[in-house]
Amino acid sequence: MIRFYKGLIFISKDESEIISKINPKKYKDEFVIFPSEIVLNFPEKIKEIKGLEFLPNPNPLEFPEIRDYQKKAFDLWSVDGNFKGTIVMPTGTGKTFLAIYCICYLKLPTLCVVPTLALVDQWIQKLELFFEEVGEWTGRTKNLKPITVATYDSASISAEFLGNKFAFLIFDEVHHLPSENYRKIAQMSVAWNRLGLTATLEREDGLHKLLPELVGSFIYKVNIQDVRDFIADWHIVQLNIKMTKEDAIKYSTLMKKYRDFCASLGLNPGEKETFLRVLRLSFRDPIAREAVSSLREAKKLAMNYEEKINVVREILKKHRGEKILIFTDSQQMAYKISETFFIPAITSEISMEERSFYLKAFSEGKITAIVSAHVLDEGIDVPEASVAVIVSGSGSPREFVQRLGRILRPSKPKAIMYEIISSSTSEYSTSKRRKQVLYEENL
Repeated sequence: MIRFYKGLIFISKDESEIISKINPKKYKDEFVIFPSEIVLNFPEKIKEIKGLEFLPNPNPLEFPEIRDYQKKAFDLWSVDGNFKGTIVMPTGTGKTFLAIYCICYLKLPTLCVVPTLALVDQWIQKLELFFEEVGEWTGRTKNLKPITVATYDSASISAEFLGNKFAFLIFDEVHHLPSENYRKIAQMSVAWNRLGLTATLEREDGLHKLLPELVGSFIYKVNIQDVRDFIADWHIVQLNIKMTKEDAIKYSTLMKKYRDFCASLGLNPGEKETFLRVLRLSFRDPIAREAVSSLREAKKLAMNYEEKINVVREILKKHRGEKILIFTDSQQMAYKISETFFIPAITSEISMEERSFYLKAFSEGKITAIVSAHVLDEGIDVPEASVAVIVSGSGSPREFVQRLGRILRPSKPKAIMYEIISSSTSEYSTSKRRKQVLYEENL
């Protein structure tokens, strides 16, 4: 016998095939494994599982129209009735509508898992175009329907309860799933149909390698070249600014201090893990603390506030009347730009209501520029813009692809991204690292 109980599968001794292949843990007179190990490896056993409480099947009002590249992705995901795996698509190329098409095709109770409440609202809004009832499972509302949208946080907390209710799981921004707190959403579910969606699959910690055992294998990547006919024509302009001679000397001295300390430990100063290690050391080692302080001072110099603000001023003049998104790593810089040009700043410090107010005004054209420190990088549907400005950013290709995707909406004929880089600083190599994704796709 195979039975579901509180997010786990209990197997009796007579299921020798499963026991020999998966090597589950022994518990009294039974064996215990996660449901995902059964449904992904022994789909023929699903009908034998006791204790399932599936919600009713949804009935679509109509199918969404999808583009050629979306149909190709669907065909590869559904080949031989597999219905499992991850699809990579650039921001703004229709991940949500591909997911809705999959739901309409399968007509099975579906749980859609997304990172933020803002995305919950956006998914529900789009799903309600094709289904009469859509539920929500979040900290603010718990209302199960044949199609339910949940945040990763709420789905994780309720993984045991939700595990036997749905036959289809969809994970938006699926790169979040392998984290220790979230992976149990997939592990504790009996859903044998699974779809992961993201703009960039890789995680810096390497945990994306767990995705095949959580969602299924990597299926297909939609490259920007594949969607050229459906997105704005775009190009990237790198604007280099110079530090004063005095600041340049000070920057070099500070960076040398940090690099020398890293070298003394046999570490590569350009790697993120190196910084995290030095940061941990700084709590008990005064020399490490001085190295961290030197790096921060150097980065502050590289930010080159006044010069970068002058460049932003020229960009705003050049694109007067166009919708502009300005991105920065620093909340301090975001507020400085906001105060200088009377542009709303969207940071982690403002409320959801204030953020929604600014985005609505931006969408309606009442304001034409917004500056953001990280908040708009992921997890929120940003109104269309034609100009993006990176005042500062990390070396993360994911962050870069998300920011580029904000201006690639199909209704805009042309889009431009500006990168403002302090010459002869680490910003140059950081820019090169994040744009590696473009070189890989020959863009």
